[in-house]
Amino acid sequence: MDNRKQARIFYGWWLVLICLLIQSMAAGVTIYFYSILAGEIEQEFSSGRALVMLGLTGSAITTSLIAPKMGDWLDRHSIRFNVSASAAVMGAGFVVMSFTPNVWGFIASYAVLIAAGTISLSMLFAPLLLSRWFVRHRGLAIGIAALGTQVGGFLIPPLITLVIDAYDWRVAVRVIGLVIAIVIPLLSWRTIIDHPAIANLGPDGDAPLAPESTSGDAPAAPPTRLAVILADRSFWLAGFGIAVMVAMFTTVLANLAFFASDIGSSRDQAAWLISLYALVGMVCSPLIGRFCDMLDIRSVFAGLLAVNIGALVLFREAESYQGLLYATALVGVSGGGLMPFWGALIGRLFSLRQYGTVMGAMTLFAVGASSLAPILSGLLFDTTGNYQLVLTAFILLTAIALLCIPLMRRDEQKAAPLPVSS
Repeated sequence: MDNRKQARIFYGWWLVLICLLIQSMAAGVTIYFYSILAGEIEQEFSSGRALVMLGLTGSAITTSLIAPKMGDWLDRHSIRFNVSASAAVMGAGFVVMSFTPNVWGFIASYAVLIAAGTISLSMLFAPLLLSRWFVRHRGLAIGIAALGTQVGGFLIPPLITLVIDAYDWRVAVRVIGLVIAIVIPLLSWRTIIDHPAIANLGPDGDAPLAPESTSGDAPAAPPTRLAVILADRSFWLAGFGIAVMVAMFTTVLANLAFFASDIGSSRDQAAWLISLYALVGMVCSPLIGRFCDMLDIRSVFAGLLAVNIGALVLFREAESYQGLLYATALVGVSGGGLMPFWGALIGRLFSLRQYGTVMGAMTLFAVGASSLAPILSGLLFDTTGNYQLVLTAFILLTAIALLCIPLMRRDEQKAAPLPVSS
């Protein structure tokens, strides 16, 4: 542990890299791969799009139900163990899926096993871990780690598409499952340290804090009970905006390959649309994280929602592949900023002592409220033959969320001023 204390590079930044790598693998094979996998499932089992989207809806329901308990567990127990166990469960889900004889096996695998692993690996563990290791640079650290989501989305779909072309989707998901179940546990068990105090360090590399303040709060700060959180108007206003964003991103990514195929684009072109979304997010994630450190979090929230409205309008009007490129690039701006913003939002408005509990409760509300969006998009497409009604509804909901922002309270936990040299 003394070696970490004497190291030139604060160990927290190495944890940022570890979080980036783990999230790249987890998000690349779930969030970004679903659109391509859904097309393969639709073709093999001759299923309607609403039925194929049921896997994503089921995943959202599972996530929302388990997230509060998972967040509370992370506050109280080992993050390293949780990450390893979650990876084993997710990997098993992909292996089971590869042997499914029908579309229902695909839906069940994704909605239960894969979803159970995704909760921690893609949503909860990295913001919680890095919020303990950073205070002044919290938004930047979470933003850099969130690059993993975009890195995975940029690299993994095209690579998996090559495997599908060479073999088939069953071989591809079997390989995914084995890699996730083996590599992530080995990586996390060797590197993750739950609190900087364990390494005789303080947040941001400062002097170690007292044992009771290892979460990064001031020693005298009282814990925030869940009942108090749920009575807070800002929790619900923020949760509504996050829910709209999650629903929109989930629906757009799940249908992006369909958007492309409906205008005559190839599967490879569809895969590159997903990679473009990820590439733009890679650039924007640390920038938005930095903004979260420097600005009123409400201003960042408003900016992300305004960008989403512009992207939805472009998707609604897109009639060519070039139009889809513009719309995808714009939605990638706010998509890349979602996780660093969400993590910084909770750190600003609530006590870090129960960060995981707050994150889990907001995930229950946000993901639960948005869980029906993918299947509704499929149903509306099957009924109307296009996505116009879905996109219009998202524009209206995003506008309402934007109007609610002034009703949120101001930041209560401002980041400390940054040094001039940073």
